[in-house]
Amino acid sequence: MSIGSIGSSQTFWQQDQTYWSQVQTENQTSSLSDALITGLGSAVSNEASGLAAIATKEAQTRVQAQLTAALQSAVQASQASSSGSTSNAPTTGAPATGTGTVPLSASTSLLTLGIPQNGTITVSDGTNTTTFASTGTDTVQDLINAINNPNVAANAQVTASLNAGGDLVLTGKNLTDSISVGGVFASSVGFGAQNSSFQPTAPTSSAANSSSSSSASGSTSSSSSSAAGSSTSAASSSTGSSTSTAASSPAAVLFNSALALQTGGTAETLLASSGSSGSLLDLLA
Repeated sequence: MSIGSIGSSQTFWQQDQTYWSQVQTENQTSSLSDALITGLGSAVSNEASGLAAIATKEAQTRVQAQLTAALQSAVQASQASSSGSTSNAPTTGAPATGTGTVPLSASTSLLTLGIPQNGTITVSDGTNTTTFASTGTDTVQDLINAINNPNVAANAQVTASLNAGGDLVLTGKNLTDSISVGGVFASSVGFGAQNSSFQPTAPTSSAANSSSSSSASGSTSSSSSSAAGSSTSAASSSTGSSTSTAASSPAAVLFNSALALQTGGTAETLLASSGSSGSLLDLLA
């Protein structure tokens, strides 16, 4: 018989060892469970943070697009208004100007252009007429000199010159006279039947635009004054009510759908402003 045991029963020492072994096993199991729970909690938290960051980035991108579109719209409206103002600006007008279609040079002989001796070209301003008759030996410069001759009072009020391309250019001396080129040989210097009559550009006045603007301004001012009077009266009769409503409903005065820019909201507010909701929002609230 062994010492410390009675039959097959465990001794108190053995029972004590068995108990502490079970306690140790339970403690290890509990520690593993706690570690698992902590790990799952950390993973869920990281997932929520990541989803919130994504949502915030998407909301910021949407807000940036909205602000860019609004800015572009304002710039376009400003440019359209500026363009309209420019198009309505008064002009000083321009004298009648006719340009020939045949390249010339000052030394070109009129005979080589098909203008014989006594061949005529006329230039009229509607009142006076300059008549040039070729001598058979003269040049384009002689024609220009005859048109520009200031010593003949009956000459048309027109000047003649050659442009950089060699075309004969006739220009009126005032803003009222027209120019007509005639004669059998006018086409030889570029003034044929389809290119023989020229009108001045009449000046435009801003008086009509100013009148219209003044009328619109007066109407707008009257309407604004009436609206301001009505608004002031309504405000004075319901100051308490308006103050209470404004205090309880700050969203009533917001005009940008991106509430985060005005309220400092988080991803929850940004997503909620676009109609999104869910457990993520509840978790982050």
